[in-house]
Amino acid sequence: MNLWTQLAAFSFTETAHAFLRPVLFEDAAALYKIASNPDNTQFIFPTEASLQESQYVIANYFMKNPLGIWAICDKESQEMIGSVKFEKIDEIKKEAELGYFLRQDYWGQGLMTEVVREMVFLSFTQFDLKRLAIITHVENLASQKVAQKAGFRLYRQFKGSDRYTRKMRDYMEYRYERGDFNE
Repeated sequence: MNLWTQLAAFSFTETAHAFLRPVLFEDAAALYKIASNPDNTQFIFPTEASLQESQYVIANYFMKNPLGIWAICDKESQEMIGSVKFEKIDEIKKEAELGYFLRQDYWGQGLMTEVVREMVFLSFTQFDLKRLAIITHVENLASQKVAQKAGFRLYRQFKGSDRYTRKMRDYMEYRYERGDFNE
């Protein structure tokens, strides 16, 4: 099976405290809860001003090409509380960048680290990837802690253009190589 077939096969998965599934149009209200709070969005995308903006984002950025994108759902409420996705997938080099966000009231509970560890496990045992990367803003200490707790190692610090503001920013790149992975 190729990478896309494997991603489809694992479009539903779960961790001890979260359920991962494809993003649905019905998640727009839950996304709006996340995306309307500037504290949640400061490192990921512009704050959304309306439910209609969240509906647009759901349709155009999550559902248009859904493989490799998961809604992170609270196991009890089943509500979408965040997302994890593969970005910049390179099938030839067998590597991808991992991006994620989580609603603020779920921060500090180890949930994102748990989800990222599951993505590492799937990447190296099911998706046949050789390398994963996480790129964070230098100021995003919480995301750096998630990367480190999930087993990623600091690879480099660099300057780059922010995809939304186009301003030059400082970034940290963390990497996890398949050779460093132990089931």
